[in-house]
Amino acid sequence: MELFYTSNPKSKYLEREEFKHCIKVFRKKKGDRINLTDGLGNLFQSKIIKINRNDCLIEEPKKIKTEKRDKIVQLVVSPTKSMNRNEWMTEKLSEIGINIISFIYTNNSERRKIKIDRIERKAISAMKQSKSLFKPKIEEIISLDSFLKKEISIKNKYFADIQSSIKISSSGNEDSIIIVGPEGDFRNDEKIRIKEKGFKGVSLGNQIYRTETAAVLSAYTLSN
Repeated sequence: MELFYTSNPKSKYLEREEFKHCIKVFRKKKGDRINLTDGLGNLFQSKIIKINRNDCLIEEPKKIKTEKRDKIVQLVVSPTKSMNRNEWMTEKLSEIGINIISFIYTNNSERRKIKIDRIERKAISAMKQSKSLFKPKIEEIISLDSFLKKEISIKNKYFADIQSSIKISSSGNEDSIIIVGPEGDFRNDEKIRIKEKGFKGVSLGNQIYRTETAAVLSAYTLSN
C-alpha cells in the first residue's frame, strides 16, 4: 500500500512534496485511488481528479480507519554536530513509533540550531516507508534549562546517565520520557538540575554509545 502524507485532511490538493512522490515516483494517473494519513493515526482514501503541472486535484479525502496508541514515549535529545546523523536518528525513531522528539542544547552540545524542515521531511518519509499512520511531533531546539522549566506530567521520567547502575527497562503501558545528552555528557551541575525536576538516571548498558545510538536504544526499550 502506497501511503501519502497530508497536513490538512480537508484539502483537495496534494502538498508539493507528496505530489512529486505520487505522480513522478509512483506514476499515479487520473482516476487512481490513493491512501493518505495525517500522521495522527488516521487513514484516508481519495481519488485523483486532475493532474496539473505543479499540483494534483483530488477528491475530498474520506476517513476509513483510525488507530490509537497505548502510551506516550517522548525523547529529548541533544543533536549531534552532523545533520546526517540527526536525520538518521529521526528516521529510526519514527520507525520505532516515538510520539514526540524534542531537541535541546547543553553546555557540551556541538550544535545549537537544527534545520527543522529537514527533520520533518525525514520523519514523514520514515512514516510512509514503514506504513505507519503516526508521525512523531518534532519540537524546535531550546536550552536544557528552558526545557526543565516546562510542566511535565509524564509519570516515568529518565535521563541517560553513564554513572547510573539502574538499567533502563520498559515501563509497560505507562507514559515515559527520557533525556539523552550530548556525546560530551551532561555537566554535573546539569545532572543535579535534571534530578531536581524528578528525572531518574538510568544506564543504557556497559558501553558508551554515540548520541544517536543512545537515543534509538532508549526509545526502543521504552516503546516495548
